[in-house]
Amino acid sequence: MADLICYRFQNLRIARALWSGAKPEEGAAERLDLSALAGAILSDPEARPLLEHDESNAAGMFLFDAAIWKQNRKVREAAFDSALPRLAAQLLQSETIRFWEDTTFVKAPHTRQKTAFHQDISFTQITGDQCLITWIPLDLANRANGVTRYVRGSHKWDKTFAANMLVSQTSIPGSGLEKVPDIEGHETDYDIIDFEVEPGDIIVHHVKVIHGAGGNTTDRMRRAISFRYVGDDARYYNRPGCIPQANIETPLPDGARLETSDYPLVWPRPWPEASLARIWESDAGGLKTLRAA
Repeated sequence: MADLICYRFQNLRIARALWSGAKPEEGAAERLDLSALAGAILSDPEARPLLEHDESNAAGMFLFDAAIWKQNRKVREAAFDSALPRLAAQLLQSETIRFWEDTTFVKAPHTRQKTAFHQDISFTQITGDQCLITWIPLDLANRANGVTRYVRGSHKWDKTFAANMLVSQTSIPGSGLEKVPDIEGHETDYDIIDFEVEPGDIIVHHVKVIHGAGGNTTDRMRRAISFRYVGDDARYYNRPGCIPQANIETPLPDGARLETSDYPLVWPRPWPEASLARIWESDAGGLKTLRAA
């Protein structure tokens, strides 16, 4: 598992290697072809460093992890047994809610690397409109240390763009879709909003909203975790150019409902005080067919 996580997100260190002229790191797993990703950036004439100005000589560090819920009960409890599933059902106007995945983001002090503007739908193997992401800060977050910023109304553009490298605007090869516009270079052309948040706050955005984040030019950490939830209309779609999801036990064909233990049913609850995190454990990864009594 540790090797998979390390490999999966080494591509976020490609940026430092490319912009400094060093050789990109490579992993031994098969999930990502880091040489291909680095080559795609190098061959993109529009690629450029997405770095904040910072007088500090600190190297900084950007860590990104996913699918912790299958190993960590506390993450599972927050995702399954908090108020979030009910909130997702209300916002999505969906009778049922399934949990898709968690992601964790850490930008250490003086991490100049920005997160390129992107759509989460481009990185996700689903179709459907009922999908949202909750972004939960674990530290005070604002524009100075890299809070997420959103292009207001972009989920209504009726367009899906290619997934990009996150450290670059360069598209991940294989999707055949149009590149995300150069929002970083033309911010005044877009209605971009952000919020100063602190631990306990929750930002919710639609899966098609275009968003990105600045670097962390402060002396404090910027840590956050996000949970993805899907509703009734979500179907599996092996999206071209999409990075495979981690630790999937039951592969699905295109068009299938997400009715496997990889996507636990977290709303409605079977009874008010049910601990879905514990049920999932005792049911050997269940919650496939639980319904309210």
